[in-house]
Amino acid sequence: MQTYQKTYSILIADDHQLIIDGISKILQEEKSVSAVYTASNGNEAIAMVNKYDVDCVLMDVNMPVLSGYEATKIIKEQHPHVKIIVVSMLSDASVIAKLLKAGADAFIIKNTGKEELLRAITKVINGEKYISQELSFNLYHHFSKKNNTAEKQDHLTPRELEIIKYIGEGMTNHEIAFKLFLSPSTVDTHRKNVLAKLELKNTAALIKYAAENNLL
Repeated sequence: MQTYQKTYSILIADDHQLIIDGISKILQEEKSVSAVYTASNGNEAIAMVNKYDVDCVLMDVNMPVLSGYEATKIIKEQHPHVKIIVVSMLSDASVIAKLLKAGADAFIIKNTGKEELLRAITKVINGEKYISQELSFNLYHHFSKKNNTAEKQDHLTPRELEIIKYIGEGMTNHEIAFKLFLSPSTVDTHRKNVLAKLELKNTAALIKYAAENNLL
């Protein structure tokens, strides 16, 4: 009995022709790849997915007209079965997390080799997720830091959160005390407790922290 190898079609979305040509050459040598389509921006990628029976998209992030992030969101909303592998030079953990949240199935960097590219494609076609080892390390530390921040904030009392807000508005201890019907020394104690809980050195660091973590 003759067996048939499962084949799949791939769309390369990138605004650099050299990247498209290089990846196309790799894919065209693979017997498991039945067709290779190309797009130079997010809008073209969406149009190609709508027009052809695409199984997997190799998506760049920074593209003209419509970014890879927006294109990923739209394609996943309209065609949930289509697998999306982000192929980018960006290795920032927040970018990776944002793309994964948008629906990307895998994330690899552009300087990866042929073997990892094909491994990522095989993984997502089989319903798995894939992230390059280097990026996994970045992502782990990103979420560890995020969880540590959330844990610290959980220890803040409603009164301390209120005082942080007023400190962020530039109010002095005396002004905060008057507003909250507290003594200035009590406000100062709250301020010191907040700095200790958040492991911050001074009020300037507290204001910066509060702004970055939406506490103002």
